[in-house]
Amino acid sequence: MSNRTWFRIHSFTGVVTGLMLFVICWSGTFAVLSHEIDWLVTPEARVDAGEEQASWGEIEAAVAAAFPLAEIRWFGAPLYGASAAQVVVDLPAQRAMRVYVDPYTTEVQGFSSYFTVQRFFRSFHMNLFLKRFGYYTVMALALTMLTSLVAALVFYRRWWRRFLVWPRGRGKAFWSTLHKTVGLWSIWFLLVIGITGAWYLFEKLRVDVGDGKVAYAGTGDFAVNRVPLAASDPALSVQPLDALVDRVRHLRPDLEIGLVGFRGDNKDVLYADGQAAHLLVRNRANQVHLDRRTGGVLYNQTPHDYSLYWRWSDTADPLHFGDFGGLWSKGVWFVFGLVLSGLILTGTWLHAHRLARETTAQSLHRWPGTGAAILVTLVVLAASATGGIAEVRSYGPMIEGVQKFPEIAPGVAATIIGWVMVTLAIIFAWVFLLWRPETLLRTSGMPTRRRASPDKPDGIERGVLGE
Repeated sequence: MSNRTWFRIHSFTGVVTGLMLFVICWSGTFAVLSHEIDWLVTPEARVDAGEEQASWGEIEAAVAAAFPLAEIRWFGAPLYGASAAQVVVDLPAQRAMRVYVDPYTTEVQGFSSYFTVQRFFRSFHMNLFLKRFGYYTVMALALTMLTSLVAALVFYRRWWRRFLVWPRGRGKAFWSTLHKTVGLWSIWFLLVIGITGAWYLFEKLRVDVGDGKVAYAGTGDFAVNRVPLAASDPALSVQPLDALVDRVRHLRPDLEIGLVGFRGDNKDVLYADGQAAHLLVRNRANQVHLDRRTGGVLYNQTPHDYSLYWRWSDTADPLHFGDFGGLWSKGVWFVFGLVLSGLILTGTWLHAHRLARETTAQSLHRWPGTGAAILVTLVVLAASATGGIAEVRSYGPMIEGVQKFPEIAPGVAATIIGWVMVTLAIIFAWVFLLWRPETLLRTSGMPTRRRASPDKPDGIERGVLGE
């Protein structure tokens, strides 16, 4: 295929799928730092860093004293030295409440709904609050992103020599050069996000049309290896939490515990996972299951137990969200996420600029399906808002048989509302720009021009293809 054809593929995929792709990349960018945003906007999540942390058993006792009717689901280790430990509990009228405990003093600092900034961005980025349809929509767009990247590298001749070509001048020439140079510096990031996104699509298809297995090990039918249930005598007392955690540490001295919980069909099973100096795996790659009554080992897993498929399955997430190196790697992913979002926006601006310069045969540059794609995107996002409201409500209390909305921390609510408003403003500008592109020239004072040849799109003769 000619360079012109590859340029048209790049432009078409960017414009037709770009609005939805922008929303997904934009939300994913904030999902990367969502834990840290929660820390900033939730006073209960912040503590003064100390030297020695309390034991899990002491934290359990503090939560039990503050919430005597609570059933503990799991304990989450502090993410940073100045972070509170989080304990997720079920109350008689409300499930999944987050309790914030100072890990140094065991003081219960407060509680909140499970629905936080992290939960909002993680759910929205994964499936737009639209369950299966949303999953497939998000994952399929990884393919269009990869297609656009490949097309750009083909039509941009000798691109490997252009990493240091910095923009000069102003207007379209400036933004065109910036778009291309920044795009080159972002190739690695686009490949990481695109390949892991395409993997999620393959994984979802395999689960839905294949064996239904979503994990290598677990306590349900969803796992390849089903962890045995505790079979000890129910008359025996449950061992203290600290004794069980010590047992985990004796079995796995390499394990830095990130989560301790009670999972599965049998609440007599203690579950622990975390990191153990294995490169690029999520916490569940290292997991230990114990019988809470006897301390017997039901299951002990390391990444070395994995086949290549499952090893990669637990590597994709750290790569996609950049959380493998703590705050520094998250920061890199956040910056490049903003860059990727900006590339989508500048690409649309350049397309609108080309549209604006036409006075005849504008439809030849206006890609077929652009209007329909925008309409579909808006309909999906409207449905997403409905799905989001339903998900928020699901975390609220049940009062007289009616599900109510939970109380969301003011900082969390303000952050989510602010992000939504900014996103809606960008969407409005996007739609208006493609609907009335001539406003670009009216505001810049540049004249329109008549197209010389319908067979030679503007941009080839002006170097847009990098010639």
